[in-house]
Amino acid sequence: MQAKILITGISGFLGWNLFRHLAGRFAVAGTYRRHRPGLPEVKAMELDLRDPEAAGGVIRGFSPEAVIHCAAVTSPADCLADPARAREVNVRGTERVARAAAAAGARLIYISTDRVFDGKKGDYREEDPANPLGPYGRSKLAGEGLVREIVPGALILRLPLMYGPPSPFSGSFIEFMREGFLGRPPLNLFTDQYRTPLYAEDAARGIELILERPEMTGLYHLGGSERIDRAGFGYRMAEIFDYDPAAINPVRMADQPHYPPTPSDASLNSDRFFETTGFRGRGVNEGLAALKSHLETGRTVGRQV
Repeated sequence: MQAKILITGISGFLGWNLFRHLAGRFAVAGTYRRHRPGLPEVKAMELDLRDPEAAGGVIRGFSPEAVIHCAAVTSPADCLADPARAREVNVRGTERVARAAAAAGARLIYISTDRVFDGKKGDYREEDPANPLGPYGRSKLAGEGLVREIVPGALILRLPLMYGPPSPFSGSFIEFMREGFLGRPPLNLFTDQYRTPLYAEDAARGIELILERPEMTGLYHLGGSERIDRAGFGYRMAEIFDYDPAAINPVRMADQPHYPPTPSDASLNSDRFFETTGFRGRGVNEGLAALKSHLETGRTVGRQV
């Protein structure tokens, strides 16, 4: 009998890609807030994380062995515009999910972010001190603290900037870049903002490996295997997708006085995850080639350990 897995935020970018990867391997159900996924094979349940009782009702009703908590206000700009909503969803909502998972005896995997760091160092390991610059990072770090307190055996997984096939309701920065390469709008890309971008299928495979290893607890980083700046990613994308690199306008984040506080180097060191599982996220060229293949054929190009 397949293990029952509940994914919160199944209509979002990560939740959607995660469901598509795990379906068939596990008995997967998901929650959504506004957009019900149009997939006949998924058991989708509405969940408003701002409702104090809703998470408990959903988790008790489904009785999962594990809960993967992806749902959040994930846009740093949205969190900056409405920090009270970010706190209610990302902090209080996470507390409600954690308490419900603990009450049900379910394993909890909490998805966090590289934006818990201030970006002054880069190559961040799990033991490096967090110092988020904005309300999004602060809310996710507060969620980490609550998860540790309420579910000591939980696993916290910090993920970086991600890209891959969009969900019907939520995409990644790739859509913005494709529009920019087609001339809508100008493609201004930073030369001084570094990340370790991760292909969505690799994030899903990494989470699958966590599900297969109940002994894994605590904090892990899972980034792509390559540190790269935004403009560099754009030039790689132009090469792989056969776009005109002249569409890229390289700019410096440091020269944008009104740009929201953003870590300049939030690159993640994922050695602990690799040492535990033998799995490492692919590099930029390999990930972009997999995405191009998926967009052209509709098939996912996966990797195994």
